[in-house]
Amino acid sequence: MSTHAEATLVALLREARRSRRLIERLPSDVMPLDEDAAYRVAARVAEESSLVVGAWKIGATALDNLRDLGAARPIYGRIAKEAIHGSPCLLKFDDLMTPVDECEFALVLGEDMPAHRTGWTAEAAADCVDTLHPAIEVGERRIARGSPLPIQVLIADDSAAGHLVLGEAVADWRRHDLAAASARLSVDGREERMGHGRDVLGHPLNALAWLANQRATAGQPLRAGDIVTTGSCTGMMPVGRASRHVADFGILGKVEVAFD
Repeated sequence: MSTHAEATLVALLREARRSRRLIERLPSDVMPLDEDAAYRVAARVAEESSLVVGAWKIGATALDNLRDLGAARPIYGRIAKEAIHGSPCLLKFDDLMTPVDECEFALVLGEDMPAHRTGWTAEAAADCVDTLHPAIEVGERRIARGSPLPIQVLIADDSAAGHLVLGEAVADWRRHDLAAASARLSVDGREERMGHGRDVLGHPLNALAWLANQRATAGQPLRAGDIVTTGSCTGMMPVGRASRHVADFGILGKVEVAFD
């Protein structure tokens, strides 16, 4: 990917974020050729947009997501601090860009996660987590959802990061079996999707360990206070105008977001 092509894509994505207007068709000559170029574009868009990171999102952690997105491995992106909300919350539908929502586990770190000499594992990552929140991620794309695009394009668009809605903190989360924990997504009172923690790379903590290794390798490790949302266990649910979405995580709590 040439320097000019990279700069052009950065400018297109920045303008889409600013104007809230979709990029209907991305020119073929600005497509990132690999993941490194795509992550570099996403980082530049965030930096030049003065985006303050409020959370890190992980995507493509379930087999169906990997298949649907055409990904070979998980991906990650940044959620703006201003786009993190407590449950229940109301989002204005017309301000969103092709929104979908997903039931996820959000983890708040109590310790830094620098490079680990043997690589982070789920067991080691668990010791760095302070609290867990049931969550709904409202994903957005700045590029129109038309014909399939290479996964690198989604990564460049910060892996479709949008909003994050957090339920109440679960301080004693360690006594729960997160792999077996269920999540049920209801829309306007009707259950639409169901999944389990094991649908996220086998366990949500596996996703955290994966991201910790990625960020440490990039020389920008996760820090205490960071929020990491570990990927959908219910797939992607399109959002409709004037709808109410409730994610029920059983004993771990509920999360609610309505779209005005």
